[in-house]
Amino acid sequence: MARPADKHDDKKRELLTAAERLFMEKGYQQTTLDDILAASGISKGGFYHYFKSKDEVLSESISCLIDEVLAILQRAASDEKLSAMEKLTLFLSEKSKFQSSKEQYAKLVGALLQTDVTQYIFYVTIARKLVSPLAQIIRQGVSEGVFDVEFPDQTADILTRVIISVPQSGSYEEYLNDADKHGRYVSSVQTAIKRILGLDANYPLTLY
Repeated sequence: MARPADKHDDKKRELLTAAERLFMEKGYQQTTLDDILAASGISKGGFYHYFKSKDEVLSESISCLIDEVLAILQRAASDEKLSAMEKLTLFLSEKSKFQSSKEQYAKLVGALLQTDVTQYIFYVTIARKLVSPLAQIIRQGVSEGVFDVEFPDQTADILTRVIISVPQSGSYEEYLNDADKHGRYVSSVQTAIKRILGLDANYPLTLY
């Protein structure tokens, strides 16, 4: 039998899933609280047991999305059998697979990230959750002599922004829909990562 906490978490996840589906189908601004209640089958009182507002639903949804990426990074960072370069390559490769599976919702989040409030929610959460394990990988790379980095923590902060900040670009839609421009963007990010970490320009690096 599920414990009360398990049931609480399961119901909260069901509510989030219903809201995310509506956000993709109708658009975030067009989705009302009543829409979410109808789709999730929960009362208004029940909704307020989990969330204070629709904005908080979005914030939690983004946080869960980041947690999934974080789990990938933490698995890579904690694997003692891998070198730092293997960990970085694994993280970038798994992140690419994850993005492909979440492409439609990522487009929605990307559009919402054009607003200052949503950018703040997203990037503060990213900074809190992703920088530390990435810094762990960079420190290992420095000790192994493969990364030329003086300040791993600050470098991880910068590198995180390089990897995930494309939704802020005014050309975001073009990068998503134009194969040539997407390829140029990916190549540019690969070059930036290599230069930040002090890697050889010809080092093979899988990204997106």
